[in-house]
Amino acid sequence: MAWKFPKLTRRTFLQGAAAATAVGTLATSKIASAHLPSWDDLMFADSKRKEMKEKINFTICNFCSSLCDIEIRTLTDGENSRIVKLEGNPHSTLNRGRACARGQSGVFQTYDTDRIKTPLIRVEGSKRGEMAFRKASWEEAYAYISKNSEGVKPWEWTTVGGWTNCIFYMNWAVAFSMANQIPNIVASPMQHCVTTGHLGTDAVTGNFNIHDEILPDFDNARYIMYIANNGSMGAVSTARVVRATEGIQRGAKVVVLDPRLSETAAKADEWVRIRPGTDLDFTMAMMNEIMSKDYYDKEFCIKHTNLPFFITKDADGEWQIVRDAKGNFAIWDEVTEQAQWVKSHDNENTRDINGKRVIPVLRLPEGFTFNGKAVQTVFEAQLDEIKHVTPEFAAKTTTIPAEDIVRIAYEYSHIKPSIIDPGWMGARYNNVQMLRRTQAMLQTLVGGIDVKGGWINAGEVREKVEKAHHARMKGETQPYPLATVAGMPFAEMVVDVFSNPKNFNHGKPAWAYAFAEQQKAAGKPWVSLPVMADTGLEESVKGELIYKGEQYLTKALFINGANPVHHYFPEGMWKDILQHDNMKCVVCMDVLPSDTTAYADVILPNSTYLERDEPAVYGGGVNQDLNLRTRFRAIDPLYDTKEVTDVMFKMTEIISGAAGVEAYFNTIESLAGISAKTAKQYIAEEVAKGTPDPYAQGFRRLGFELAASNVGETPEALEKILREKGVYYIKTMDELLKEAAMPQKMPVPTRSGRLEFYSGLFENIRGKSTTRAPNFGVLATHFPSGIFGPKTFHDKMLGEQEFYFTYGKSPTVSHGSTNANNPVLHAINVFKEDIYTGIWINPARAEKMGIKTGDQIKLTNNEDANLNVQGKAYVTKQVQPEAVFMYSSFGTENKALSRASGFGSAINKIIGYKIDPVVAGFRSQEFTITVEKV
Repeated sequence: MAWKFPKLTRRTFLQGAAAATAVGTLATSKIASAHLPSWDDLMFADSKRKEMKEKINFTICNFCSSLCDIEIRTLTDGENSRIVKLEGNPHSTLNRGRACARGQSGVFQTYDTDRIKTPLIRVEGSKRGEMAFRKASWEEAYAYISKNSEGVKPWEWTTVGGWTNCIFYMNWAVAFSMANQIPNIVASPMQHCVTTGHLGTDAVTGNFNIHDEILPDFDNARYIMYIANNGSMGAVSTARVVRATEGIQRGAKVVVLDPRLSETAAKADEWVRIRPGTDLDFTMAMMNEIMSKDYYDKEFCIKHTNLPFFITKDADGEWQIVRDAKGNFAIWDEVTEQAQWVKSHDNENTRDINGKRVIPVLRLPEGFTFNGKAVQTVFEAQLDEIKHVTPEFAAKTTTIPAEDIVRIAYEYSHIKPSIIDPGWMGARYNNVQMLRRTQAMLQTLVGGIDVKGGWINAGEVREKVEKAHHARMKGETQPYPLATVAGMPFAEMVVDVFSNPKNFNHGKPAWAYAFAEQQKAAGKPWVSLPVMADTGLEESVKGELIYKGEQYLTKALFINGANPVHHYFPEGMWKDILQHDNMKCVVCMDVLPSDTTAYADVILPNSTYLERDEPAVYGGGVNQDLNLRTRFRAIDPLYDTKEVTDVMFKMTEIISGAAGVEAYFNTIESLAGISAKTAKQYIAEEVAKGTPDPYAQGFRRLGFELAASNVGETPEALEKILREKGVYYIKTMDELLKEAAMPQKMPVPTRSGRLEFYSGLFENIRGKSTTRAPNFGVLATHFPSGIFGPKTFHDKMLGEQEFYFTYGKSPTVSHGSTNANNPVLHAINVFKEDIYTGIWINPARAEKMGIKTGDQIKLTNNEDANLNVQGKAYVTKQVQPEAVFMYSSFGTENKALSRASGFGSAINKIIGYKIDPVVAGFRSQEFTITVEKV
């Protein structure tokens, strides 16, 4: 059957939108809802719109972590304003005036009649999950929280924050936890993204959050590869799309590895239809080819990596890097033909510790020993580690012919500059962290780090690393870590804060670390770095966690802009946590009623990002240029909503009293450098003026002063430029590369300062691992994903109705979010319903089971039959025959979302709780399923 792509005309789009509005009008819930406005009302202010004046504001999009710069057009009569259009900011070099469908439709979140318009308190006698609430005032809501959480101790609270909270409110969110002595945070991007796949990349480059620290220079690349990553282009990062489009127009070849013809693969020159779970085999075969055949950039590798360093095995058979008493590293010098020492921390290996010129080698003379021990270079040891992963080996597992793997490895290493995209959300298999690590190694081997046409560090992270480097050179310690520390040093700081009981007056670490200790003591598997993950939360809620002889309970949750019931796996676990008798108080703050808010006791309404001035001037995010920007409200809040900062201060008063509020101010100052004295003064002035959000506005004034001082402007001048352009530019990418390229001009933020193949990070945590699991290897180590046998794919064959399960993001809906309810996006989703909500299955397998497009089918997890989901089949050749695919964005249950509810199927109904041993990343595709026609 030929595949036909539907065409969305203006007529059909408006019909879809009208249908969506009709659906919304007919929908009912236990929350009183207003009549939806007409399509014309949604677009224009009122009947006097022709007399209204246009006004332009600028903000940062809040629909995904791409953080695009947005231009807001409003119509105003001087008293009332209406947002009529969102577009990309034409002054922005990040997204270059473009915005995706989500970004342009943000206006409809503000005008969504399903919004949470006032504080809500659960109706007495109702159960969590019923979405039965009554309207309340803010004072009543706060009093209810205070009463229900009375007696709850600081460590019995847990905060759950979405990515918005992590990025835009980090200074206030982290300080909130520390000031209130709350060691427990679940951060929704961390477990499934930042600390899983990203940590593999970070082990090589020293970065931390790849979302906003690395933006590949697709513009200037001639060869672009995507592996297990439709998110960069198809799902959609506009900043990456505009660059990739430029690269393609300049003639770059694009190769995409994906079991499905994804949105990104559809734009590629070559779609490599790989078997699910075998990506690591492919990348390691590429790495083997490039290293064994000397296709790598030799000068870059000997100069800026630790590949030349000596490595030896200890008595336990563990690899150890050779160091002297001061931590310096040993190399073989081609000039003197002798072993020499290079500095323990540096960006290059061209001088020994005495300043003499050296040229390290990657391969040692035959039979060479050092201090009586057999040694190899890291290069030699790494190649030996993967020498069995040949193209022929990978061909058997991936189903990709060996000659294609050989060809792609050759093209990638010879058509320069080349990029292998670092990837985004990664927690799908136990070996995904190793996959991302190998990708970073491949990028390093071709010399493509912080060079044009390669991976480019964002301007903001580069500035922080540069300042840290200069401080290190002077022997100084930088103050205000949230404002000055970046990359892996920042991650290590966060781990120490929440894992170390000495950081809290009550002497308890986060329950995640307490649970790891309990598991270890019981001889059971434990997680080494469960930073901001949910491992141990269920046990803590159920009273099954004991720390130093005492029960460690969780009794209260503050969930801010996160949707774990729909986002985390499996859905039943979070529902059980929220409904447990030990849970005394659940507070949710959000814009729209997510699946999670149904389980709250109190719902606090947040203003949308178009209705708020946020309390900070931000760096440029993932922009390669260095700049400043902020959010300017386009309109005043439509409803009785509040800004997050003000709510966190009120929650602090409830949890910790006046002393806690004072500690909160002081903690913000010590962590972020924001003066407590001045902040309190400005807030008092805003209170006197009757400002609805005095804390946010007071900190905002101070934020402008700090940012202006840093760039030599007055606050008034800085604000004028930001209001006129939306972006204040400091330095361009080219200027930054010339001054502070990493590692060419200064060290990268790894332990050694070099790009690391022998990982200092994993060396540090290796001894803390559950077992000698390959996840903790100091060298890149091959191991199959858990859906296969211990050696090869042939150890496990699929049954007649058995498939590998895969899923991915849609271009219209952010994973786990409520923007599926957006009228415009919903209209697109309805129009493409078979594709977006259908379960993709190849006709070669579907026909044997009598399954046709539109048939109702059931997917059952073969490890747990209680995990299953139903949906409609979408039969297509554009998916690997052994796999089924689902989009992850749908299946919302909360009927208060009149458009999203009941639309499509939820992936977390079939995904169980399997986590990796490093950071508790979800192994969300590491199982097979049985498909049957219903």
